[in-house]
Amino acid sequence: MYQLAAVPVWLSTAVGLAAKYATRPGAVFGSPDPTVFELVPPFSLEEEYITVNGIKLHTVSPGRRRDKPLMLFVHGFPELWYSWRHQMAAVHATGAWDVVAVDMRGYNTSDKPQGVEQYRLQVLASDVQQAVQALGHSSCTLVAHDWGGMVAWVVAGMYGRQLVDKLIVMGLPHAGVSMANTTMAQRKRQLYILLFQARWLAEKFISADNAAMLDGAFRSPPAGLKNLQGTMPDEALAWYRAALCQPGAATGMLNWYRALMEFTTLSDPADPAWSAIKRQLDMPTLVLHGDSDIALGEELLDGIEAAVPDVTVKLLKNCSHWVQQDYPIQVNEIMMDWLSKQQDKQKQR
Repeated sequence: MYQLAAVPVWLSTAVGLAAKYATRPGAVFGSPDPTVFELVPPFSLEEEYITVNGIKLHTVSPGRRRDKPLMLFVHGFPELWYSWRHQMAAVHATGAWDVVAVDMRGYNTSDKPQGVEQYRLQVLASDVQQAVQALGHSSCTLVAHDWGGMVAWVVAGMYGRQLVDKLIVMGLPHAGVSMANTTMAQRKRQLYILLFQARWLAEKFISADNAAMLDGAFRSPPAGLKNLQGTMPDEALAWYRAALCQPGAATGMLNWYRALMEFTTLSDPADPAWSAIKRQLDMPTLVLHGDSDIALGEELLDGIEAAVPDVTVKLLKNCSHWVQQDYPIQVNEIMMDWLSKQQDKQKQR
């Protein structure tokens, strides 16, 4: 019955778009053009398309080291592999990992299968599992943010330590635990999800004027990065706007939200994604969260130890939802220190 609650959100968005682009209707009704952006790579890119579940996913690496353990980076909304540029470079520099980031289905130049059902959580989780195999590995350290984090929690529950050696999640508290902590204030924070259910309107909202809304999402209060110095210049924002402007990308990424509403039945024990989320995880896990996250409050982290006994939680002060981009140096230091401690523990066994 979310449609009834969504009507005011849809109407206000339509009025807002009409007012903003009254003198430039082509910015809304025209097709987004990814070619208008000049994209400067953050490092030398080794790109590859891998096949998972019958579709092609775009992957990027600073340089494959196939004989090293895989560290797989999974992005969130409305992002792409580039959101991990700071962490990929730092981890690659250690020489200890095979560093790869994937553009998930519906995003950037990865395939965008039609139909909301193609974006169910269990399908997204299966994509990750098959990506690990397609990259030539049997397991990985999985690093994820936002929607990627939601998928990562499901992956960890569905496949366990046979697939996920270690888990690092940013900007997405454990889904099962956060449900128990959800308040009315938290539900109000996520009213945008209702907007995203509106076919056509939501696509126009996020893609109008070549995805100009991303400027506000990343660089303006209240959602934007808190530490703007050097972290989201125009040349960085161009990557996100170009990815969203790819043909079919707006619908592809929005279908993640639509599938969540239409196909994930949290009260049904037979739902595979929900069953995975309810399983207690036994892999070492690092959770990083910004205390100024506008979408997901820090209270959603309360009690996570019950679901993930071997968990380390780091709350970053004055940090937005865009954790790894807001404070890349601090995030890299936290990751490296935690990974080092995990290696020490393994040696002691």
